[in-house]
Amino acid sequence: MKFPFAAKGVSKIFNAEIISLIGALIGGVGMVLSFIAVSGNVDQGTFDTLIIATGACVLVAGIIIAVAGIMSIVGYFQAGKDEVSFKRAILCVIFSIVFTVAASFFANQTGFFGWLNVCNMLATIFLILGLMALSVKCSRPDMVKHGKDILTTLVILYILTFVLSFIGRWGAESTVFGSIVNWLSGLSLCFTVFLYIFQIYYLGKAKKMLKEN
Repeated sequence: MKFPFAAKGVSKIFNAEIISLIGALIGGVGMVLSFIAVSGNVDQGTFDTLIIATGACVLVAGIIIAVAGIMSIVGYFQAGKDEVSFKRAILCVIFSIVFTVAASFFANQTGFFGWLNVCNMLATIFLILGLMALSVKCSRPDMVKHGKDILTTLVILYILTFVLSFIGRWGAESTVFGSIVNWLSGLSLCFTVFLYIFQIYYLGKAKKMLKEN
């Protein structure tokens, strides 16, 4: 095995992404519940229940994603011993954990989610670049090309997710957007799931590549 540290690190990052996906799904459910609650079409009892459920989902999601983030940091440190690009993602992941925790306690503040999105996007860019660099060292031009395609797709999805999330949160308090907020939040959740799936898919291929070299 040419890159033992990278192999162990990428494996940890791979597992962390799967855990993050679970957290994102739970957080997405909380987001949808919050939009339903503020839509004005529910009675007081239902509203209270939805708010409690929203808070619980967001808090649990924040804890899960924070744990996955810590696991990712360990993985990035390990992988960084074989490829420097991974080290550049560590600071982004740390800030991502901070904003995740902040967003859990201040769920109605769009700013936290915006910065969280930016940090996640930068971490993803450094992750893919690191995997592409390792692919070059492993003489796998197919993985390099695939990495470029994945990177372009992920950046576009991150931007779309941020825009939809911002519009959804702003529209939740607007009568103009009130009727389509739930659709926007659902679409944003779908994009978030796709983000994790694309990352996990490429990480899985890279994990296999490193074991074979």
